[in-house]
Amino acid sequence: MLNAIPTGVGGALGVGLRIKARVTLTGSNYVLRGTSVVRGSPEPLSTEVLEAILSVLNEITGYSGGLVAEVESEIPVAVGLKSSSALVNSLMMACLNALGVEVRSIEWLAALGVRASRRAGLTVTGAFDDSLATLGSGVYVTDNHALRVIKHVMLADDGLYAVLLIPPTRNPIQSVDPRRFRELSPYYEVAVREAIKGEWVTAANINGLLTAIATGVNPKLLAWTLSLRGVIAAGVSGKGPALYALTHDPEAVAEAWINAGLGGEVIIAKVLGGGDG
Repeated sequence: MLNAIPTGVGGALGVGLRIKARVTLTGSNYVLRGTSVVRGSPEPLSTEVLEAILSVLNEITGYSGGLVAEVESEIPVAVGLKSSSALVNSLMMACLNALGVEVRSIEWLAALGVRASRRAGLTVTGAFDDSLATLGSGVYVTDNHALRVIKHVMLADDGLYAVLLIPPTRNPIQSVDPRRFRELSPYYEVAVREAIKGEWVTAANINGLLTAIATGVNPKLLAWTLSLRGVIAAGVSGKGPALYALTHDPEAVAEAWINAGLGGEVIIAKVLGGGDG
């Protein structure tokens, strides 16, 4: 919703794609192993992520043992849909539960996730907004440098859906060039001001256009998507290449995208706006 690379201020909105993590803490027997299945297909689970989780756990609990993890996820990876934030948070929560550590708040847990994500090299900005959106409901606007929530908007509209277009190509964090976003930072600042005022739809659409320019997506595709029935916002999700449309008529958007021959997979997910989270 609001890319944090150019300004340090990010905005994100959670949707109903689930991830489940099961962990076994191996104590002094230092085993480090993980498996992951994403949308039915095996996906590597890097030891760097598990090591970063253990490093943060050690700092807050003193735990110095090993970890075996199993993850099942509905979130496509390396396409800008915050799969890394969701993965780290689910693993962190599972480990805290295994150790009997009470989660103080979602802000506290999200900050731990950011700490681990930075150590694992999973984020350019810190992604505090993404981390919160994978844990809570509504729109989060955050200062990702200070790990501070600037604004949290709960949505009264419970009929809003996200339609996601997942291209066959991936865009891992290592391939992202932050300069392409920062060159447009004066214009991203306009989106930030709108988001802070609570005009998150306007912010999302400004951000969507700018991120399309930064990532090479044809802005005409977004303009056409915005003209479809029921659509209130459209853009590039995160660093891309996935596209999203927020709409009250998800089937109409999905049908239009499929008929347009854009390629890739179309996914419909419920927006988590309030008590539905």
